Amino acid sequence: MIPLRRARLASLRSISQHHRLLTTLGIRREDPTRIWERRVPLTPHAISSLLSTHGDELAVEVESCQRRCFPDHTYAQVGAKIVPCLSRDVDLVLGIKEPPVPQVQALVQGQTKKRSWMVFSHTHKGQEYNTPLLASFLGTEKQQTLLDWELLTGPSKRGKLERVAAFGWFAGAVGAGEALSLTGLALLKRGIATPLLHLPRPYTFSTLNAFKSALRETGDAVKSQPAEEGSGAEGPIVIGYTGAGRVSDGVKDMLQELGVEWVSAEDLPKLSGQAAQNRIYACAITPSSYFTRSDGSSYSRDDYFANPDKYQSTFAKNIAPFLTTLINGAGWQIGFPSIMSNADMVSLGRSKLAAVQDITADLKGNLEFVDRHTTIDQPYFEGPNGILVSVVDILPTELAADASEHFSHCIMPYINHFISSPNVPGEVADSLQRATIVDSGELTRPHQWLKARVDSWNTNPGEEIVPPIQTPTSSWRGVEGAVRLRGKKQIRRDGGKKKVLLLGSGLVAGPAVEVFAARKDILLAIASNNAVEAKALAKDSSNVETMLLDVSDEEALGRAVSSSDVVVSLLPAPMHPQVAKHCITYGKHLVTASYVSPEMKALHQAAVEKDVLLLGECGLDPGIDSMAAMRILDRVRREGKQVRSFISWCGGLPEPSASNVPLGYKFSWSPKAVLTAAQNDAVFKLDGKIQHIAGSELLAKHFPKVDLWKGLALEGLANRDSMPYASKYGLGEIDELTDLFRGTLRYQGFSRVLDAFRAQGLISSSLLPKIPGSWSEFVKACRSASEYSGHQYESEAEDALDWLLSTRSGSPPPVFPSNIPPVPIDIFAYLLSDQLKYQPHEIDSCLLHHTFKLSIPGSRKHQTVTASLLSYGTKSSHSAMAMTVSKTLAFAALRVLDGEVKARGVMGPYEREVWEGVLDRLEFEGVKVQERWE
Repeated sequence: MIPLRRARLASLRSISQHHRLLTTLGIRREDPTRIWERRVPLTPHAISSLLSTHGDELAVEVESCQRRCFPDHTYAQVGAKIVPCLSRDVDLVLGIKEPPVPQVQALVQGQTKKRSWMVFSHTHKGQEYNTPLLASFLGTEKQQTLLDWELLTGPSKRGKLERVAAFGWFAGAVGAGEALSLTGLALLKRGIATPLLHLPRPYTFSTLNAFKSALRETGDAVKSQPAEEGSGAEGPIVIGYTGAGRVSDGVKDMLQELGVEWVSAEDLPKLSGQAAQNRIYACAITPSSYFTRSDGSSYSRDDYFANPDKYQSTFAKNIAPFLTTLINGAGWQIGFPSIMSNADMVSLGRSKLAAVQDITADLKGNLEFVDRHTTIDQPYFEGPNGILVSVVDILPTELAADASEHFSHCIMPYINHFISSPNVPGEVADSLQRATIVDSGELTRPHQWLKARVDSWNTNPGEEIVPPIQTPTSSWRGVEGAVRLRGKKQIRRDGGKKKVLLLGSGLVAGPAVEVFAARKDILLAIASNNAVEAKALAKDSSNVETMLLDVSDEEALGRAVSSSDVVVSLLPAPMHPQVAKHCITYGKHLVTASYVSPEMKALHQAAVEKDVLLLGECGLDPGIDSMAAMRILDRVRREGKQVRSFISWCGGLPEPSASNVPLGYKFSWSPKAVLTAAQNDAVFKLDGKIQHIAGSELLAKHFPKVDLWKGLALEGLANRDSMPYASKYGLGEIDELTDLFRGTLRYQGFSRVLDAFRAQGLISSSLLPKIPGSWSEFVKACRSASEYSGHQYESEAEDALDWLLSTRSGSPPPVFPSNIPPVPIDIFAYLLSDQLKYQPHEIDSCLLHHTFKLSIPGSRKHQTVTASLLSYGTKSSHSAMAMTVSKTLAFAALRVLDGEVKARGVMGPYEREVWEGVLDRLEFEGVKVQERWE
């Protein structure tokens, strides 16, 4: 053995001995706000292999997560330890998407352990919204190393460096599947039914093989049709895809499984008159078929990349008119021509093109009319010329298990290297080095340019440069609207206006927009994924702008938040922690109408440290109810009295003349929220006894008669857990109260019918085993899943269901929603929102009633105090629900914006600085809570 080899073996032996010290690998749970992110970096099989290879040198921790494509128990079975949170013993943290900053801080703060992180961090391009994440890894005292999967490259067969771990093929495969399902729906909207209509979307399959089998079956069904019936007057289905590389390979492979017949771009015009109608044709569309030089010469790849401004696209003229579906997998960069511009779409007009799947998700890029992202649960929007457009940017997670298997296989050599031989040079080590952004707390050489940005963040936490963002108008988020903050002073370039970001444009947003628009010192941006709704709210107000925003797009959300002074959210409550984290990151206040959840409470200290207020419960219930109670309790304390009983009722109902419908109810806010609230567990105290009602029994154990207003036949449901309100309101010890109760009002009959619906499984949150195709199939599937066996109010519920599914409402039921996940409560809420919506001539009402019973120290006298609100909407303006929720929220936000609220952290409207001013403004608007002291 030559000496050099002996030395190398000695070196390896030394490294091996060093790594007999235990290495702990941790798999993090993905951010809970990414509800569809189910992928994993390492599969249970990979963990088993690692533990078998490295034995006692390795321990594995896996954060518990119920969303993953591989359940906790599959990791536990191979020897991993399932933990609620990763311990500080972890040496290597693996994930898919970037970790929230608090998770990094929890592992880093207070220790100097060397630790490496491997994730898609979205920090190496200088992404502004993730500067805090990058900063959290820096500092030699932290000893953290950050590697990015996107930068992990190795030599290809052609000698070039290519990404090692990527999901491109799966993006293409899933994108093709989504495009085919979308095509079936798009053609149906044009009066054409094809077998593609029955092709389930990719996420409904547990494996790639099952998805491929469904593609083959669908292709066979197309071919089995008589040729003359095919696809109707528009000719055969023709699918074209653009792009090259792994994405296009995935598209091609799935179309191959479907059994398409391949044609060239030159053949496309011939298909309309000559091709068989019971075939699906497909075409790989290359740039040479639609890009031409402005001087008339043909496409040259090298020349195109050298002189992109010299090229123009003829796609709308030569390709698009002959396609049924376009799948775009071609990347785009600023300065390069689009495949189809907005002007091209105008010239194209109504054509054969019915569906577009943009896998690249480059907004306003190759397809200029693609101006927003869609989500897996809301996968498409209607684009120009009636085309259905899908722009889902996390497609691989729809086949999470197979995508994870592929990814896990790709990264295994690098994980093994980290565990056993991190100091041994070679191709693997070189790849890891190229992927490293931060090494032991310091930026690596290729990323030194990020230092100035991070230093500014770390050394001047009160100073922020808001990044310019392209929008239709520049005054909100463009360069001219940029803001620099130094401490508490705001120096603006836009005339000194205060900026409010309103998230959401739904049923109750209107009055809030009017409140903000009335203040000419405010610039309001309405951020919504529904451009039509947002623009309708903005009207012609000069200080109101709109922006398209998908809140699942973390980068876009972070940018929008960073450019505001106060964020007002009308989003569903589960989304608020996601928004709140961005508010903390950028030092912005947040005001919502939703209950303060445990997830929000967990952000209290972080908000305090960043001088941020996260103010919740500023609507009607919760909101006005708490404010009205606090005003009474403020006087009770000043007069030295003591509360012995507190009973509160609140509800939103149709005005009696509009209540002759199933459930005696119509929807002026989220139907799903109403159905969910009717199944919440409840705890309260009445007549000296604490009572617990399970959510499944809440409707059955309703209060059948609640007499509060003459002429209103009301019943009630217990509203969640009333016990915390003893401390929230300062009512005293629970043991000293005879009653502590909060309830929800409904018209009599609501609970028994809805309970019968519950028994039938119609408001279940469990996934149905398969996607129903009609309302009758949906009802049958729900009953089967719930093992429905009758209910004492079955006949009443049957009559109500018949009303909902017939024309007795005055209109037919909506077309069954094929784009909604097969979850009964979601589908049933969709039906109710259509059939139980308010008609133009109908109005709603909001009801609130508190009853306090007080004792007077030193006296046997008792006192009853009531607070009552009965507010009606108007036919010509807003609903009562919109007025009470939205204006309350807006007035609270204005007090925060104007510096009237000094508190910081997470809180409800329990302080005088909140409730006093808001109630005064509401009273001025005609929403007055009447107090009566007896």
